[in-house]
Amino acid sequence: MKRLHSTTIYLSILLMGMLTTSCEREFDHDADFTLNEPAKVFGDNTLLFTKIFQFENGGAYLWFDIRNEIANFSSPFLGHTFQLNGVDRYKRIDLRGRLYEYNENKGELTILNYPLDIATGEDLPADIVYSFGRKQKEGCELIADAGQRGRCERAFTLQLERVVFKDIGLTLEVNTESNYNGRTLTMYTMSEDLLLKN
Repeated sequence: MKRLHSTTIYLSILLMGMLTTSCEREFDHDADFTLNEPAKVFGDNTLLFTKIFQFENGGAYLWFDIRNEIANFSSPFLGHTFQLNGVDRYKRIDLRGRLYEYNENKGELTILNYPLDIATGEDLPADIVYSFGRKQKEGCELIADAGQRGRCERAFTLQLERVVFKDIGLTLEVNTESNYNGRTLTMYTMSEDLLLKN
């Protein structure tokens, strides 16, 4: 009986050791486990972290997901017009999956390293900088109707400020003519109203 008991203990210890070893080996090869690191947060993310904004002019949403990434839901596109060598052009900016940075002090939202071909004809990473903040900074609390007051408090505006090509040292300010490598460029004003949904 004593021998059977010691054999049972020995087998239990052996099985536990084998289980632990196999789990460790499994985790060593699991990408989610080996790459489990804290996500870097760019800028002051408290205003936008996991917030969802709906575009006033349609059903699309701008969803600020975790890890400073814009979620892939509901086609968050922005249309930008610009002039290239005297000809008006249009560029559709797809925000899905793009990394962003928000600067609360400046009230600026930057889409980081977006591939744009407007400066050279080939895609170059550009930081697209927008002013982003409440549409009505003050006075919402004075609105008597609760529904209108809530809408006023949740209304935001996104407006293009500049496009920065760091690799070539070019900054395109809105409504300002810039020259680069034989190209004359002017970015036009772009503004979108959004409504905070959560």
